[in-house]
Amino acid sequence: MSTQTPSTPERAVTPARRNDEAEMTFTEHLAELRTRLIIALATVAVLSLIAFPLMPQLLVLLERYFIPGIQLHVFSPAEIIRVYIKLSLLVGVVAGFPVVLYEAYAFVAPALDRRLRSRVLWYAIPSLLMSVAGIAFCGLLVLPIVLRALLSITQQSGLVGTYQLDPTIGFIVILLGIFAVMFQLPIVLSLLASVGIVNSKMLSDKWRHAMIVILILAGIGAPDGNPLTMLLLAAPLAALYLVSIVVVRLTEPRLHSQESPA
Repeated sequence: MSTQTPSTPERAVTPARRNDEAEMTFTEHLAELRTRLIIALATVAVLSLIAFPLMPQLLVLLERYFIPGIQLHVFSPAEIIRVYIKLSLLVGVVAGFPVVLYEAYAFVAPALDRRLRSRVLWYAIPSLLMSVAGIAFCGLLVLPIVLRALLSITQQSGLVGTYQLDPTIGFIVILLGIFAVMFQLPIVLSLLASVGIVNSKMLSDKWRHAMIVILILAGIGAPDGNPLTMLLLAAPLAALYLVSIVVVRLTEPRLHSQESPA
């Protein structure tokens, strides 16, 4: 005689239940995104607060290096505070960028397979180094040339330049940021090549189109609309595109060997 133990009735998986689970998963993703954003923003805020007392010294260094012999002027009582806040936020973003990058990766990593996760990690450090290289290239070469050329044109016209603090520092910061982003081009194209979106032949065949796009971007990105600034933006970007072709061509054999079956 068989005994039948009572069992709890199984809950039917209805479309409504599936939607509730999906909504819960989406809510969890939003909660994680909020946590990651809070950590990243808090890191930038704390580092900015730590850097704020050092802003007078940083401003003096910027003046002495980029515009020697030129006295900057302020035209409102709070202008110097605005500049200090902008500079401290910039220092906070730069110093906290590794944390921001890690939090962004930690959020998207569960959605990536193992191969893509390893590729993203492999490109993270070169990306950071290229940003530093772009800032250094702009600060050591481009900005001194642009600012001295503009000052020379002003003096040759018989005019006395009156440089306002906020726009001048803003111009310097914007140009540094543009070059930090510009120098990501080899990293971006290499990453696209690693997932099969582009290849070296495509980049080589489309170089004329790329140069036209580069000239347009240089015209849009020049903060002052000066032809010299546009040229100093377009020339390195074109060189970076050519370097990207070489980098992609060198990495293609390794990518093909990884994709081929053992």
